Amino acid sequence: MTQTGQFHPSDNRLGGQEGMSAFFKRRWNGEVPLSQLFWRDMVVVGSIINITTTIVALLILAAKMSALLAVAVHLIPLPYNLFLYGSVLRTADMAGIPNAGAIKISATLWIILASLL
Repeated sequence: MTQTGQFHPSDNRLGGQEGMSAFFKRRWNGEVPLSQLFWRDMVVVGSIINITTTIVALLILAAKMSALLAVAVHLIPLPYNLFLYGSVLRTADMAGIPNAGAIKISATLWIILASLL
């Protein structure tokens, strides 16, 4: 979605490889509004991904499967989490808004929690 609330073509989940690279490029380059990047992408979607992989990892352990597999599944979202964290910090620096510091601190707390849980 753009700042006006309209969908950007790169937000099309069926856009294939170009859509995927545009998705990451727009976020890294600060083209997505900071509030959307932080609240929707990081807090909501990122947290859902983290919770899901943690549950799957626990199910793997409960099924007495490999602990190494459980750890690998649990860590799958780490690169995406780090990407979101970096994107939020970069966008907050570019946005020049009064609450950018608070968002950066909140993003830091989120990445710590996401990494530990």
